[in-house]
Amino acid sequence: MIGRDQETRRLRVTNGTQSKLFGPEGSVPDYVSRQHARLTIDKNGEYVLENLKANNVTFVNGLCIETKRVTENDRIELGASHYRLEWSFLQQMLPTLIDIRPLEQVWNKYHETKMKYQIAERRFNALRSATGIITMTAILLSMLGGRGTVYYILYGLAIGITLIFTIKAWVSSSKVPKQNDELDKNFKREYVCPNPRCQHFMGYQSYDILTQNSACPYCKGQYRK
Repeated sequence: MIGRDQETRRLRVTNGTQSKLFGPEGSVPDYVSRQHARLTIDKNGEYVLENLKANNVTFVNGLCIETKRVTENDRIELGASHYRLEWSFLQQMLPTLIDIRPLEQVWNKYHETKMKYQIAERRFNALRSATGIITMTAILLSMLGGRGTVYYILYGLAIGITLIFTIKAWVSSSKVPKQNDELDKNFKREYVCPNPRCQHFMGYQSYDILTQNSACPYCKGQYRK
């Protein structure tokens, strides 16, 4: 919120519960109202300046506006007397803009790799169940009086498969935890707030859930989505 402080006639800029005065006393003319204009950030991370009242006058690069996207390179003037609004005043109150879009690729890579590990483990367990099926078939044949070549082949096959899966399970018992640990370490290192002054880990929430928030819970930087 941008306007004139009634008591000091200085420029007052308010962001949420924080408010700050700029310029010397009496520097802001009466043409600038107490709630003259509002500067917001849209979903694309661009600044939008809005003239708040019909009897206010707000200029951008010499043109009277009601609502307009602006940058620090634009000349903003308030009121009929063309009071020049210094962008440096606004920068002290504006939230930090954070581009979180690169985090989408980080999350997708982590999620896909995690799913690949889980699918591989389930397929391995499914194949291990084949040992039980073969063994039960051999037992059934023996109960039916069939102890011929097929019976011994099935038993031998069951023993061979069991041995193979036992060796693989032994190897995986140390390999898989290390893979998961390395995956989590990389994820925690990369899935962080892009603000260089923050760099907090954003947690295991998906990117879609992350974008439902408007700002970083740690540095309060405004998300550019």
